Amino acid sequence: MQTDTILEVERQFPYPRPVIFRAFTEPKALAQWFAPTGWHVIPESVELDPQLGGRLRHTKVRDDDPDAHWVVDGVYTEVFYPDVLVTRQRITGVKGIDASRPVELRVEFTKLGRNENLTLVRIIQGPYTKDAALDYSDGWESILDHLEAYLQASHREDQA
Repeated sequence: MQTDTILEVERQFPYPRPVIFRAFTEPKALAQWFAPTGWHVIPESVELDPQLGGRLRHTKVRDDDPDAHWVVDGVYTEVFYPDVLVTRQRITGVKGIDASRPVELRVEFTKLGRNENLTLVRIIQGPYTKDAALDYSDGWESILDHLEAYLQASHREDQA
């Protein structure tokens, strides 16, 4: 199987880039939202050191089957606050992903126009097989749904 497909997923959020960037780089925050529907992150597994050469690691577990899990283990290769995060990762435990072949995850945070509170988040990840890229794109869509819910809840807490 050829691993020649890069996935791309985009979503607009009504929050400033630094707020969203922190959701990707603070362990307690990431543990609350960074899993697709039907999965959760083990909070104690999250290791983030968002600097060049720093480590990114976490474990996701299936909600209805605690024996089903996958581990993401990576190194930050680019960090430009609050614009870009790039990691080179090995992902184990996911069908269709060869753990011996690293993938790159690039997350871009773009301010849209003059509005400081409107951010485009763009996910670029791969290479994958075509099937894995489709599955992972769907996973990213649900992960970004969870990010949106997390940001809304955090915003409500800040307003209280």
